[in-house]
Amino acid sequence: MRKIMVSLLGGAVAGFLSFSAGATVLLDDFNRANSTNMGPNWTEQAGDFRIIGNQASGDYLSLMTYNGTTSGTEARVDVSLNPSGSSIQYAALVLGYADLNTNLFIKVQSQSNGATFFNTAAFYYGNNGSGHFFFLSDTFTTARITAYLTGTTATLEIDSNFDSIADQVYTYDYSAAQIAALGTGVGLGGYGNAFMDNFAADTGSGGPQNVPEPVSALLFGAGLLGLGGLFRRRRKS
Repeated sequence: MRKIMVSLLGGAVAGFLSFSAGATVLLDDFNRANSTNMGPNWTEQAGDFRIIGNQASGDYLSLMTYNGTTSGTEARVDVSLNPSGSSIQYAALVLGYADLNTNLFIKVQSQSNGATFFNTAAFYYGNNGSGHFFFLSDTFTTARITAYLTGTTATLEIDSNFDSIADQVYTYDYSAAQIAALGTGVGLGGYGNAFMDNFAADTGSGGPQNVPEPVSALLFGAGLLGLGGLFRRRRKS
């Protein structure tokens, strides 16, 4: 009897907690006509961003910030290389934006390969400023990248399969003084017209929460019903 109860409850709880959804909210899918104007939700702080084929694309050292309220600590975007772009391209997530020199600038970049794949990344401070530049363990041509800040540690996650499972994870520790100076803005950085799509960010409505998938929720309910039946039968006996 004990083994059956543990199996039912364990399976239901495991299914219930198997899917974890962060607090990021889709803010812009860029599905609109080609334009050099990004629209009222964006402020272009440097360079020039534009809409090309329902995607955002930034030219040289471009940076734009989202105008809505956000926590400034987490954002994600889908990135891909532009076949018509320059030989070096990057796409960056911007966290904690206060000004062009005060922000976390976390990017993936095609470096010295004719823009055939992303092979490097960086944790910088300021618009393509200074910090830690490094080679990725695996290259990719398109992926969903997520950046978030916990304390003084920034994390970059790369999901090249778009299955909500990070294939590569990198972290970097900024100084306490750098973090203390940050604002709450988020945005995107671009170079060489790399493509970016489906921008999402933490709007400050709450932290990560466990959200059940429909099937998992049903399993959880079935497990509880099963336990109730077992307890009732045990009482009768």
